[in-house]
Amino acid sequence: MKKALKCALDRRQIEYKNSLDFIDGFEIHLYGDERDDFSLIKDIKKEIYSIHYPLDRCDIMEIANDFKTDYAKKVFKLCKDLNVGLVVHAESKYYEIMGSKLVDEFCDYIKDEDITLHVENCYRDIGAIEAIEIRRYIRARVGLEKVFSLLDTCHLMMSEMSFKFEEMSFSEAINRYKSSNFIIHLNDCIGSGEKETGGIHGTNFHYNKYLLNNILWKLYCLEKDGYFAKLVLECDEEDFIHNPNAVELAHNIDLFWNSYTDE
Repeated sequence: MKKALKCALDRRQIEYKNSLDFIDGFEIHLYGDERDDFSLIKDIKKEIYSIHYPLDRCDIMEIANDFKTDYAKKVFKLCKDLNVGLVVHAESKYYEIMGSKLVDEFCDYIKDEDITLHVENCYRDIGAIEAIEIRRYIRARVGLEKVFSLLDTCHLMMSEMSFKFEEMSFSEAINRYKSSNFIIHLNDCIGSGEKETGGIHGTNFHYNKYLLNNILWKLYCLEKDGYFAKLVLECDEEDFIHNPNAVELAHNIDLFWNSYTDE
């Protein structure tokens, strides 16, 4: 198990997060505007596990409309240069993706460029099962070892589809998402997770350590079978340079994990 933080291509974030000895690596969080200073990539001292396409257009359908732009090509080049995967969202319906010529063109481009994709489950009406089906379609076009599922634990709870089927418990979802390139966005939510209804998205399990313990124990057991997860601590913060919620989550992860290994 490795612990990672989101890190923007921002000098102050990089300087501070490089100094954190309890963090193993980063997921690069892109914004798609002047905050993305690609020249700063050389200043990152920790391992980079993945690169997240800008949130305002990271759904597969949106990237399919964007992939020929100069900005997108710069992102793809960064993935290739660093030999890391690109995180994309599965927000559209499966049948929309399957019927899109633009998505097919995007997949052909990704295959030709030999880029790895991590397909992240999202929330509301796109749940964990549908995200796996979307990954299966993308994988058939790009390649079995180039497309992986990425499990976001907060999205799993927020989705209207996540727990409609008994088999998609947390344990089973982790089983279905595990892979040789296993990334989890680890966070919790309060209530619905939606600000509109008073919920909070991306908390640090402060009020739900029982669930954190269950997730970590599952991952600990999977390591015995050769599945080693990279945990991106994706907590909501007021200040993404100094991020106390992610720090608290990292501390609690270590407390639980060390209790397993001490037994």
